[in-house]
Amino acid sequence: MVSEISVSLSLFVEHGQQQAAADFYAAAFGAQKVQDHFRDGLLMAVDLLIGSMPISVAGANPKRQANPALGGPFHPRSAGAVSAVLRVTVRDLDTVVAQALAAGATVRDAIEQDDTGSRSAALFDPFGHIWSLTQLKADAARLAA
Repeated sequence: MVSEISVSLSLFVEHGQQQAAADFYAAAFGAQKVQDHFRDGLLMAVDLLIGSMPISVAGANPKRQANPALGGPFHPRSAGAVSAVLRVTVRDLDTVVAQALAAGATVRDAIEQDDTGSRSAALFDPFGHIWSLTQLKADAARLAA
């Protein structure tokens, strides 16, 4: 059994869109830049922290994107053409949704409340990834704090 483990995530965007994506995640979700990665003077990836989650925004390899037989990873070719959803718990859903929309996100699922009192929404970021945002019921949020 592994005693220490950490997980991070790499989001692939169209090659050349790494900085635009990092800027969007900063504006929409308060991402903090940790480090840029360059190869031959070109930006290849940007490491970010969104909350305590490390995320790397990387450009998909155009050769692999053009020839899927080479294997991915690929950037989404259309909104939601992904195999994973990024789930984020926020304190103020209305504010985060408004920030993300102002930064360029689009609504996938409008804000709604479930039977437990939790509120949620889902957005497409400008790069095709799905973000599921949840605000816990006020009583549960206070207990978690």
